[in-house]
Amino acid sequence: MKNYKVKAILTLVFMTAIWGGTFPLIKSLLNQMSANELLTLRFFFASLVAFPFILKKNKTSKKQLLKLFLLGISLWIAYEAQTVGLKFTTPTKSAFITGLYIIFTPLLSIILTKEKIPKRLIFSLLIGISGLYIISNISLSNFASLNVGDLITLISALAFAVQIILTNQLAKDIKINYITSVQMLIMFILSFAASGFRVNIYLPIWTIIALIFLGSIGGYLAILAETYSLKYIDPSRASIIFTLEPIFALVFSVIFIKEQITLRSMIGAIFIFISIVLASTNGAKK
Repeated sequence: MKNYKVKAILTLVFMTAIWGGTFPLIKSLLNQMSANELLTLRFFFASLVAFPFILKKNKTSKKQLLKLFLLGISLWIAYEAQTVGLKFTTPTKSAFITGLYIIFTPLLSIILTKEKIPKRLIFSLLIGISGLYIISNISLSNFASLNVGDLITLISALAFAVQIILTNQLAKDIKINYITSVQMLIMFILSFAASGFRVNIYLPIWTIIALIFLGSIGGYLAILAETYSLKYIDPSRASIIFTLEPIFALVFSVIFIKEQITLRSMIGAIFIFISIVLASTNGAKK
C-alpha cells in the first residue's frame, strides 16, 4: 500500500499542476463569455468523455447513489460560489478564502467520520495556511472587512471540503471512472440550468479548443486523478497537497501572462512546500 500512497501523492501533484495551469486560460476566456457559459461548455466536453463510463453497469446502493449525487452538487456549488464571489471581492482575497478548505477538510472529517488528526498534521495545516496567506498578499486590515463576495467564497471552501471527504469515502467501493463521470454530468446539467439554458456555441476555433482542453484534461482527467488519489490518501493530508495549486497558477501565469514573481510569493511557496513535505512523510497509511 505504501507504493500506492506514493503514486497517489504524485498523481495529486500532477492534478494540482493541471488546475493551476488553467487559471490564466480561464481568465482570458471570461473576457469572451459569462462564467456559467464557460462552466456549461467546459463540462459539456467533460461529459462527452465521461458518458461511456456512465453507461457501464456499476453496482451501487441507494446510499452510495445519494452520496454520488451530493458529491456532484458539492463540486458544482464550489465552482459556482467561487465564480459568483469573484464579482464582489478581489482575486487575492478569493484565492485565500477558497484555500481555507485545507482547514475545513480536517474539521469536517472529525465531525463526519470521527477521524483523528495527528498533532504533526495540525502543525502542517498551520504552516500551509500561513503559506496561502503570504502568497495571497493579503493585509490584516484588508481581510478584516468581509463583504458579501467573501462570504459567498467561503461557501466555496466548505463545498470543496465536502467534495474531498465524499470522494475519499466513495473511492473505496466504487470505480473511480464512474465517480468522476457522474460528477461531470451533474456539473454540466446544473451549469446549463444556471445559465438559463442559453449558451453561445458560435465561438472562434481556438476558444473551442481551449474549452475542450478545460473539459477533458482540466475537468475529467483532473477529477479522475483526484478520485484515484483520495482512494489511498486521507482527506486532511490531501487538502494540504492541494495548496500547490496557487504555486502552479503563479508559475503558469508568469509564463503565459507575464505576471511578476515577488519575494513574498517565493516565501509563501516555501511555507507551502514545507507543509506538504511534513504532511506527506507523516502517518502514512499501511
